[in-house]
Amino acid sequence: MKLIKKYMLISLILMISFPSCNDDTNASTDIEMEDTSNFIEIAVVHHISRDDNGGNAVINNERVALMMSYLNTNFNAWGIRFITKEINFLDNTEWNIQFVKQDDFIEQRVLEPFEDPNSLNIFYFNEIGNRVNGVITGTLGATALFPDQGNNVKLSTSAFVTENTATLTHEVGHYFGLYHTSDDFTDANGNLELVNGSNCETAGDFICDTPASPDLNDSNINEPTCNYVGTETDSNGDLYTPDTFNFMTQWAGTDTNGLLCRRRFSDGQVEKMIDVLNTERPYLQ
Repeated sequence: MKLIKKYMLISLILMISFPSCNDDTNASTDIEMEDTSNFIEIAVVHHISRDDNGGNAVINNERVALMMSYLNTNFNAWGIRFITKEINFLDNTEWNIQFVKQDDFIEQRVLEPFEDPNSLNIFYFNEIGNRVNGVITGTLGATALFPDQGNNVKLSTSAFVTENTATLTHEVGHYFGLYHTSDDFTDANGNLELVNGSNCETAGDFICDTPASPDLNDSNINEPTCNYVGTETDSNGDLYTPDTFNFMTQWAGTDTNGLLCRRRFSDGQVEKMIDVLNTERPYLQ
């Protein structure tokens, strides 16, 4: 397909221009492409929460445009461009105070009637409650439906009121089938992803060019440098060397320059997203 061919060409250029390493030198935010004639364009419909009377909108059009700018900065290098198709409003005071994610959001798709079936749907709420077994266990900054679950991304104010360039990109990664780099999926032998990569296709995030990763948090990340300083090891006793700059890490810190640590995808992650776009979300093209 055209998109795959374009990606292969871009990958070749990036391989020549940016050597592989575990720092920010090959960050997607540093890559600029001038030829946009062959971009795949994905329509986005924004759904903004308001009160019953149409007041207290959680986000304005200027901030929506800024969020789209962040998203495109992070995806344009791969030949993908997101374009706002429409901005709609959800006038529901209860939801505008807190929208509660359903226990079983695969079956109870309360937002589906508002969605555009041929677009990426982004919903903006003040707060997103996380309900498990009928009990609200806390709040979520953002959440997304995987390809087999539905067609939306949901953001709370914590994901868009600040200069946050990574959270929406992270959630769109989930929307296109990516897991966290530290996800605890195990192989047939019950092993988490191993540092040596021998089970990378059957454990962890199932992407072989993202290093095996423990849970990342303030205790094992040096925030001023974004570098991993932990001592965790896998079941073989090998020390983890995670990519702390990957968009799909669960840790979201900043470096000494105030830049977000999460700033790049791996080639394997891009291949996965393109495959999902072509096979599981073809209605977007």
